[in-house]
Amino acid sequence: MTASMLALTFASAVFVALLLAVAWLLWHGHDVPVWLTCVVTLLLAAFALVCVVLLMLPLLRLLEMAVMMWTLVFA
Repeated sequence: MTASMLALTFASAVFVALLLAVAWLLWHGHDVPVWLTCVVTLLLAAFALVCVVLLMLPLLRLLEMAVMMWTLVFA
């Protein structure tokens, strides 16, 4: 495993643990601390950003190939 895969796996494990902590607190009728809400929200935003970037990379490669084909055909 590369270092980025290990970091992403560790961050996702922390995110799941924090979500379980929030769920436990809400289930037992406790207030969720503001810092915990902020940390979970920031991790969710980071995951969304990473997923969008990872999903966009193949599309950018296809766009690059289409531009190269267009240039070769019409050059």
